[in-house]
Order: sequence, then structure tokens, then C-alpha cells
Amino acid sequence: MESLRLEPTEDTPLIDFNTSTGVFTVEGRALPEDAHDFFKPIEEWLQEYVEAPLDMTTVEMKIDYFNSAATRYIFNILMMFEDISDTGKDVKVIWFYKADDEMIETKGEELESILELPFEMRTI
Repeated sequence: MESLRLEPTEDTPLIDFNTSTGVFTVEGRALPEDAHDFFKPIEEWLQEYVEAPLDMTTVEMKIDYFNSAATRYIFNILMMFEDISDTGKDVKVIWFYKADDEMIETKGEELESILELPFEMRTI
């Protein structure tokens, strides 16, 4: 399966899902004008990946800020990684946050408490 890479914009994050390395990165601001239009193709790509994932997938979440519309889609994306983990494949989420960014840290902790995935909180 080919990798998925979407370059960042002022309001959308970098999406770099590398199927050669198994490192899937989301980095930047997630404030898309139309969250559905931005995230739906990513969800569709991930649905294909869920069918035949690598043995190990590392998800690096390096989000600076995301709005409420993006929150739902980010949760949906992480749930898809949980589906992969349920098949016995290794999945690890690394949630990066700045030491002084309580909002992003709290969002990561909330997601960690909901999802059944190995979750690492890491300051940058």
C-alpha cells in the first residue's frame, strides 16, 4: 500500500502515514474550514490500511491546536488504530505536547483514558 502524505497548511496538519517505516505522523494545527472534507479521505485511506496493516504502527500526534470539529475526526482516526490493535498487530500512540500547553496535554490524557491502545505522553 502506498503511503499517504498531505502537506500542512495554515489550518490543516501535516499527514504523513509512511507505510515503509510504519510511522504515522499528524503534526500542526487542525482547524480545517470543513473538517469532513479534510478528514474523510484520511479515514478512507486508513480503512484500507486496517485491512492489511504492518506488524508495528507508531502513531505520532504532534498537534499544536485543534478545534471541536477536528476533535471528532481525530478520535475516529485513533479508533481505527484501535481496530488494528484488536487484530493482534502492535500499535503505539505517542502524544506530543509542549510543557506549558495544558490544553493539548489534557486532550491527550482524555484520549488515553478512552482508547485501549498503548499511549505515551511525551513533552517536547
